[in-house]
Order: sequence, then C-alpha cells, then structure tokens
Amino acid sequence: MKLDPETEFFNGLIELQYGQEDLGKMKKLASGVSWAKGWPSDNVSFWNAEAFMWGHKVSAEKRKAITTELKFLENGENLDLGCGAYSYVKSVGFDFSAKMLQGNDNCVKKVVGDLEKELPFGAGSFDSVTLVFVLNYVNNYLGLLREIKRVLNGTLMVVLSQNKVNDWQKQKEVNSFPSSKWVSILESVGFFVNFYEKEGLWFFKCSK
Repeated sequence: MKLDPETEFFNGLIELQYGQEDLGKMKKLASGVSWAKGWPSDNVSFWNAEAFMWGHKVSAEKRKAITTELKFLENGENLDLGCGAYSYVKSVGFDFSAKMLQGNDNCVKKVVGDLEKELPFGAGSFDSVTLVFVLNYVNNYLGLLREIKRVLNGTLMVVLSQNKVNDWQKQKEVNSFPSSKWVSILESVGFFVNFYEKEGLWFFKCSK
C-alpha cells in the first residue's frame, strides 16, 4: 500500500535516529508536506520535525526528572519559551513554529514569535518562565535573558543537557558552554542562580 508523503516522511525521521535514512528521498518527501518544506535547512521545518521526534529523543527518566523539578511552578502563570510540541507544566507557550504549538496540549495559550526579538508581553506578566533545551539554539541569548527578566515576576527555570547535543541537532546549535559559564551569564543579567544536576541534566533555578 502506498503511503502518503507525510507518513513516509515520519517513517524517515524514525529511521534517521538509527542512521538508516535516505536524506535525498526525505528532502523530496518534505517538499510535499506543508509544514516540512525546506527541511532540514529551514529552521521552522527542522524543528517541526524534531517536535515529532520528542518522545524518541528524550528518555522517560529525563522527562520524569524535568516534570518533578518544575512541578512547583504549577500554581502560577508560566511562560514556556521555545516550548515546541511539549510543555512540562501548564503554560503560555511561545515558539516560532505554529505547527509545533498546535500539538502542545499543555498550553493554555499559544503565541507564535521569535526568541531573537523582544517578547510581546508586558513587564512582570508571569510568575515563572521556563527554558527547556532552548538556550543552545539562541544567538542573542543575552537579549533574551534580559527580556525574560523584564516580563518575569518570580522564578526562571533553565534546563539544559549535561551531554553534548546530538550530531543531528548540532547543525542548528549556535552556542555550547559549560555549566559554570551559563551561571556567569545568568548572573551577569542580574539573576541569583541556584545550579544543580540531576539525571544528566543541568538545572538553573533563577530569581531576580
């Protein structure tokens, strides 16, 4: 039975994790899928596809660890920046991909925007902000952190992987610093930082 281009593309994404993909064929298939056109060079199309692979790339242990560490944010209004297709707590979700936001069931509101620009929210709008596996992919991270400080009225939680970004996602990575460097960066913007590690993850709990 002949599969539709989207299903074939999804199958290729799964094979990609095992080094069995045919990139030429996948690029051709992507051209026939509205949300994947230009994959993998186009940033939005690339992350649309990565959102589909979220469950394959992040282990159940890491998902549980993140959920546990962010649970204390549940009673306030959280802004999840670069949330993609999944947020660990109920949030206002912000991402440049409408397709990824579409599949995020933990968003009480979905906002399409660019993390490299000013955030479209007023000062002190949120009780908390979360950045989960995001900062490695932001060029203007200092500008973003200043914007977060402006819209924040509580706690910023940053989560990064202790391990290097995988080879496939590395093509989109724009910075990679040790945890001590990230602490210094966060402090330079004016945050007080409590850093700790758990399940191969770095957690930065930041307050103004």
